[in-house]
Amino acid sequence: EYRFEIGSQIIRSSMSVVLNIAEGSGKNSDKDFNHFLNIASGSLSETIASFDILRDNKLISESEFEELIELGNKISAQLGGFKKKLLSNSY
Repeated sequence: EYRFEIGSQIIRSSMSVVLNIAEGSGKNSDKDFNHFLNIASGSLSETIASFDILRDNKLISESEFEELIELGNKISAQLGGFKKKLLSNSY
């Protein structure tokens, strides 16, 4: 049951990343879009924290965890670059 719950949470938080980017892209201003990118970043952090819980409970291996963290860091860098670009367009 615990494994199902954490898996379900990972699905929800990772979908939130994508859905907030999509929702923000439909907004009328870069400021509004940036707000949704911030929410997406928070959801990504939640997803990464869930991976940490999986590892701590021996539900994934250390190598799987490291691979997931690497992917999470890449996505985080992409979001950060996108947010920076939006902010530079605002000035």
